[in-house]
Amino acid sequence: MPDQPPVLIKPIPPQVVNEGAAFGPINLNDFIHPSEEDKSPLQFLAELSDGQALSQGLICTESGTLGGIPAIGTEGFYEIIIHAKSASGAELKTELKLTVKERISMLEGHQYFTDLKSKIWEALGANSPLPEIESLLDRPLTLVEVYYLIQRFATITIWDVHNLDLPGDNVKLQLEDASPHFQIYDRGSCLVGAPTDLFSHERTLEDALQTARVMSREAYKRGWTVELTGFNKMVRASWVEIQILAHKHGKPLEVLHYEPTEADQKLYQAEEQARQRSGKGA
Repeated sequence: MPDQPPVLIKPIPPQVVNEGAAFGPINLNDFIHPSEEDKSPLQFLAELSDGQALSQGLICTESGTLGGIPAIGTEGFYEIIIHAKSASGAELKTELKLTVKERISMLEGHQYFTDLKSKIWEALGANSPLPEIESLLDRPLTLVEVYYLIQRFATITIWDVHNLDLPGDNVKLQLEDASPHFQIYDRGSCLVGAPTDLFSHERTLEDALQTARVMSREAYKRGWTVELTGFNKMVRASWVEIQILAHKHGKPLEVLHYEPTEADQKLYQAEEQARQRSGKGA
């Protein structure tokens, strides 16, 4: 009997990251498992669909960790082929779609601090009084800086619309595939996802999106009619996950007060196509 290849447990969802921002790390072992006949650890390799190496700044280790920081100038859409090989040599290939967006510009704030630092060093070199930093405290935040803070402190709430009770006590949930960097609470009339540590540098955008997906699956299982509130990217991930579940199980879940954009529809179509190609269409 020929050796059985590794098994794709679930498709790797499309990923989005900005140039210069941390991507992942994604543990490929969460998506691909050894076959029943061969339980030895898998060896992984990732390359672009045309056979070229991953874009600058990204790496994939043999043990299955995919991540890095996309270099400036790597903006674009990439189809990455993941190779998973068992000890016996049997191989599985699967696809990961990665969109690298242009680096978020914070030139205004960066220039302000660059100029201030230069003046401080000049004053120290000339043994003259340091410049006043009162303007630093009065300087208004830019929209980009505000959005950065919102993303770092991202939360999402999924409301059970027909439950008119006030939110109750926090009951922590342990849900499958939940990110360890987020806590998920059941408050009776809603589910709430919030960062475990607000100031953690290990938490990534993918942790936030995965939390939204996991919470959506829980709300779908409960059969709620839902309303989504919170960080826009988490809300979008939640809406897309609900559409995928509706297609998979043939039972829609009503989402109130949310108008999907063209980008939402494209993201849903891309994820659904990836799921169907993996043989999990319905």
